[in-house]
Amino acid sequence: MASTPLHALQVFVEVARRGGIRPAAESLSVTPGAVSRQIKALEEHLGRSLLERQPGSMARLTRDGEQLLHRSRGHMDGLQQILSTPATGRRARAVVVNTSVTLAMHWLIPQLPRLQQRHPGLRVEVQTDDGPADGSLPVDVFLRRDRAELAGLRAEPFLTEYAALVVSPKAWPMDRPWDGTALRRTPRIAARSRADLWPAWCADQGLDEATLLPAQTFDNTILVIQAVVQGLGVGVLPLPFVADMLAAKTLRQLAAPLVPTGSYAYAVRTGREAARVTAFTDWLKSTGHTDQTAPP
Repeated sequence: MASTPLHALQVFVEVARRGGIRPAAESLSVTPGAVSRQIKALEEHLGRSLLERQPGSMARLTRDGEQLLHRSRGHMDGLQQILSTPATGRRARAVVVNTSVTLAMHWLIPQLPRLQQRHPGLRVEVQTDDGPADGSLPVDVFLRRDRAELAGLRAEPFLTEYAALVVSPKAWPMDRPWDGTALRRTPRIAARSRADLWPAWCADQGLDEATLLPAQTFDNTILVIQAVVQGLGVGVLPLPFVADMLAAKTLRQLAAPLVPTGSYAYAVRTGREAARVTAFTDWLKSTGHTDQTAPP
């Protein structure tokens, strides 16, 4: 039997993490065609289908794909860490952070330049994952919105989440007045992964959600942000994820109070306590505290 194509396995893990061929290609700095060829080679080697291609660049794991990911993910991360660390050990080790795609893309990564200013020599490697923290992974710090997903680890809050009613100027110009009548006439955008946001906002405003237009629903917050930016409708979105867009006037915050919708916590994996990790978590707490926006 031919040896297992390890590079193809690495590509498969990246596709699973990123949720699609194109996002994985961008992460690996290769073409989508190259990623597709690696996946095909791995499927032919194993004799089973690993991905269900979906419209656009997205892909969903088959049952065989989910089993392969479960068996291989921790091992691949360990190999990657070994191969990326020079034998001399003279290069400073990175802080490996495991978090959701949304928090990584719309909050953590935009904040990293501030970390570099405070700690120029500190490197951060960001992994994306959903669900409970897997303590077997070679990770230093886990970030999660649901503290229950940090069960078994010492969790510390670092960011309080408030949600805002936002719309694109494409759908509602900056100088156009907004009121309750406008809300009832405007299409709504919602995320399946954050089904709590619209009900929480409506309850805070004393509104019956049933009196509003039915919401067009997308899988996750990333897609909802994109849909709102494109002018498809109005959304209730976590302020930490759209603050930069509001400042740049890509989005407009409508005249309504902010609503508390949860918090984010971090946990250091047992045995990973080190000076570099403490420097990161101290920065994380101070930055999260600075970015918290309390209701007026």
